Amino acid sequence: MKATVLLPLGVALELLGLLTQQHWFSWCAAGSFALYFLLHFNRLNPYPRWLGVATLAILLASIFLAQPEAALWPKLASSVAYYTSFLGALGLMQLLAQRLPQLRELHKALLSGSKVVLYPRYVLTAGSIGSILNFGMMNLLCGTLTEHLKRYSLTDEQRRSGLRSVMVTTLRGFALVPLLAPTSVTIAIISREMPEQSWSTMVPYGAVAALMMIVVGWRRETTGLLELRDNIGDSSKADGMLELLLGSLVGLGAIGVLASLSSLTASQSAMVLVPFGVIGYLLWRERSPRAVLQEVTDNMASMHNEMFIFGCAALLGGVLGAVAPLEEIAAWLAQDPKYNILLAVGSLFSTITLAVLGLAPIVSLSLIAGLLAQLSLLGVPIMTPAVGLMCGFSLAMIFSPFGPSTLILSRYSGETPFRVAFGWNGRFVLSVMPLLLLLIFFTYWQQS
Repeated sequence: MKATVLLPLGVALELLGLLTQQHWFSWCAAGSFALYFLLHFNRLNPYPRWLGVATLAILLASIFLAQPEAALWPKLASSVAYYTSFLGALGLMQLLAQRLPQLRELHKALLSGSKVVLYPRYVLTAGSIGSILNFGMMNLLCGTLTEHLKRYSLTDEQRRSGLRSVMVTTLRGFALVPLLAPTSVTIAIISREMPEQSWSTMVPYGAVAALMMIVVGWRRETTGLLELRDNIGDSSKADGMLELLLGSLVGLGAIGVLASLSSLTASQSAMVLVPFGVIGYLLWRERSPRAVLQEVTDNMASMHNEMFIFGCAALLGGVLGAVAPLEEIAAWLAQDPKYNILLAVGSLFSTITLAVLGLAPIVSLSLIAGLLAQLSLLGVPIMTPAVGLMCGFSLAMIFSPFGPSTLILSRYSGETPFRVAFGWNGRFVLSVMPLLLLLIFFTYWQQS
C-alpha cells in the first residue's frame, strides 16, 4: 500500500485518541505523520521544507542546550498530532463540495440580494462556518466557488477577478474567527493559560475589532462582488437552500450534542463528526471502501504542505515555550504599568511581522500567552495585551504568505501565496491597523 495512507492513518489514530482519551493513540498518530513527511519531504514546497529544517535545528538545540524535562516530549507529540489532524480531518469537507449540488448553490444565494449587505453577509457567513470547521471552511467555500463558476461562460479575466473577490472576502471572514468564536484556537490558548480570561470577557473587544475590519473592507470588496454578480447574470433563485440550512443545523446540533455529552470541545467534536459524516456519505455513494480510502488519501495528500506547517508550528511553540525564560521576562514587565500597553502593541506587531517572515502565528500565540500567564500570576492586568494578541493573530492569518489559509487560497486561485497575502490584503491591513491600535489604547484606558 502506498505510503500516502499514513496521513489518513495518523488522522484516524488522533481521532481515536480524542474519543478514548488514550494518549498513546496520539503518540502513534505523531509517529505516522513523522514517517510520512520523512518519506515525502522532497515533495513539500520550499517554505515547508525550510520550516522543517529550522524546526529540527531548534529541537536539537533545545535538547543539547536547555535539556528540557522528559515529560515535554509526550506533550509535544500530542500537540503535533492534534494540529496536523485538525487540517486533515476538516479538509474532507472539500469532498462534499464536489458532490452536493446544494453546496454549489451557496454562492448563488450569497451573491443575491441588496448590494448593501453583500460583503458583510459573505464575511459573516465565512466566519460562522469557520468558527466550527476552521480551515475546513476554506476548503468548503473555495471548492464550491470553483464548481459554481464553471457553470457560467465567463472570460478568463472575469473568472480570475471573481475568484479574487470572493476568496479575499472569505479570507477576511475567516480572520473574524479569532475575534468572535468561542471555538477559536486563540480563545482556547488564552483561556487555557489564563482561566480568568474567558470568551465572554474577551468577546466585546473582539466584536469591536471585527466591526472595524468589516467596515474597512466593505466598500472596496463590494465592488468586486457586484461585478462578479453582473458578469454571471444569473437572477434565478438558488435551489436547495432550505435543505442546506436544515442539514447545517443538524450538523451543528450534532457537534453541540457531542461537545455537551463528552469531554470534547466544539472544534474537537467537529474534527470527529466531519470525517465520520463525509466518509459515511462517500461509502453510501460509491459502495467501495477501497475507492473511498483512495479519495480520502488523495485529498489529504493535496493538503500535506498545510498539514506539515501546522505540525511544525505546534512543535516550535511547545519547545520554545518550555525553554524560554518567561518568568524572568514577566518579572521585568511587571515593574511598571506602562509596559502593559507596550506589550499589547508589541504583541500586535510582532505576531504579524513574524508571520510575514515565516513564523506561524500559532507559535507567537503560544509564547506570548505563556508570558501573559506569568504576568497574571504576578497580579498584572493582562486584558490589554490579550486584546493586542487576539488582533495580531487575526491579521496574521490573512497577511502571512506562509499560513495555511493563504496556501489554501493560493492552491485554488493559482496565484502565488505572496500575491494572496500582500497583493490582496496589504492595503486592507495598513488601513485597519490604526483602528486596532485605537482599540488597544481604549482598552488600556478602561482597564487602568
